[in-house]
Amino acid sequence: MILITQPRAGTSHNEILALQMAARARGWEVLPAPYGWRLDEELIASGQAGGPYGSQTFCEVIAQQMNWKLKANPFDWLANIPQCYLKRKVDFMTLAEAKRLTETKFIKPADDKVFPASIYKPGELITHEVILGDTPTLVSDIVNFDLEYRCFVNETRVMTWSNYIFHDNIADPRYWNMVPYDDITPFSFVNDLIYDLSWNRDLAPSVIDVGRIPGKGWAIIETNQAWASGIYGCDPHQVLSILQLTCEKD
Repeated sequence: MILITQPRAGTSHNEILALQMAARARGWEVLPAPYGWRLDEELIASGQAGGPYGSQTFCEVIAQQMNWKLKANPFDWLANIPQCYLKRKVDFMTLAEAKRLTETKFIKPADDKVFPASIYKPGELITHEVILGDTPTLVSDIVNFDLEYRCFVNETRVMTWSNYIFHDNIADPRYWNMVPYDDITPFSFVNDLIYDLSWNRDLAPSVIDVGRIPGKGWAIIETNQAWASGIYGCDPHQVLSILQLTCEKD
């Protein structure tokens, strides 16, 4: 097995180092990719199993070279889960349709970050001409989350979790393990969702973000690709197990 990581600095660099250490502890080969992201032809021809970690574009480029298939939930996943797990209206549409909305909404790309996720008033959503009108887009009612958690999940349960917004504290390691004295914990809420979905819908090993809406309770924020998500205070060994599940030889 081989873990191929993106060469980059900043706070994400520490997360990459943590995953590299976890991979080496398992006996995996670890390769920080060249800055041009072009892999050695001998490595490409080796047919090794493994997985990438970095930005979405980086992982897709590496997977294409290594003939790996990356797993993720479909673009419309969030809009199709039961309302009791959303506590707000979420619609899936094209970018062209979102631009024609007549109400103020929170709008974000459902795929890569091709335009800023933000609150847009009618007529404010202006994107570059190279971004196509059929770009998959999620449109949500506007809500505020006072707590937000990241969960790395397999097909059956949460394997590791971390807080990343604790009231006004963003990505602060002091709060990674903090949970409120609520009747239900954020990770048990996600486990309930996974159980409910297991009856009629496949769930890819992935990241599910969950938050608390004051006055409404816990709600699913979004799903992300595990191979392109920050780990914050999550256990890197468990994250590596999820990464292994999300990548298979094509």
